[in-house]
Amino acid sequence: MNNDNHTNDQIIEIAARVAAKRRGMSVAIAKELLLLGTEPTRGNAILFSRQRTLPCNVETA
Repeated sequence: MNNDNHTNDQIIEIAARVAAKRRGMSVAIAKELLLLGTEPTRGNAILFSRQRTLPCNVETA
C-alpha cells in the first residue's frame, strides 16, 4: 500500500512538471491544481494564486 502512494506521488510530480513547463506556471501551483482535481491551465493557475493571496477578512457589500 505504501508503494502505491509513492507511485501516485511520482505520477503527480511528473504531471505537474510537464504542465508547468508547457503552460508557463510554477510546478508548485500545477501540483496543487492537480491535487485539487482541477485542470492545470494558466487561467486556473491565476485564479488559484489570487484566491491564495486574498486577505481572510474580506467583507462583501
